[in-house]
Amino acid sequence: MLKNKFAIPAATAVLALAAAWPLTVNAANNTSVEVVEIAAEQSASAVIQALADQALADLTDQTLSDDVRRKKFVALMDRYFEMDVVSRFVLGRYWRSISQEEISEFATLLQNYLALNYANQFKELNGEQFVVGNETQNNKDTFVNSQFVRPDGPPVSIVWRMREFDNEFKIIDVSIEGLSMGITQRDEFTSVIQQNGDDVSALTKALKAKTGL
Repeated sequence: MLKNKFAIPAATAVLALAAAWPLTVNAANNTSVEVVEIAAEQSASAVIQALADQALADLTDQTLSDDVRRKKFVALMDRYFEMDVVSRFVLGRYWRSISQEEISEFATLLQNYLALNYANQFKELNGEQFVVGNETQNNKDTFVNSQFVRPDGPPVSIVWRMREFDNEFKIIDVSIEGLSMGITQRDEFTSVIQQNGDDVSALTKALKAKTGL
């Protein structure tokens, strides 16, 4: 059974996916005699600020139907997250047992599952602020620190793990108060697969039933 284990503050809902994740990526181009690094068009922190601005603009409109809000949520995930990497990570070792077509199908189901659970939280925003902080580098990945500032409670610490894909930063994991959303989702999905004889299709069927796809 799939469960929504965490009630995440509304402005962090778009990152609640769960993701990831250590796949290799080519971040350099070859010239005739040497490898030349190509800088990303936007800094990692600028990408996160753009995501926050767009999420607040697109998802907080009180006149939106729930279905439209979920579709906008999925569109944000398409734009700012590397969903192929996310999907492989949350499937754990089981991604190796399915085809690329099945991984792509799973990615679509995952997006809609998360949208179903989290998109409507944006309707509850009332005076919250999203503040982007500094960046730190660790090998291939850039970590962007941020805070979700609430008028009626302490700020929530959010760290975005990002990596360059085709000279563009994409989100590959999000930690909220030190808890990785990718690992959390992987643990939940792994439990479902293992309870069904290591059959990934059981998880896919559960997600289809949950999302109506």
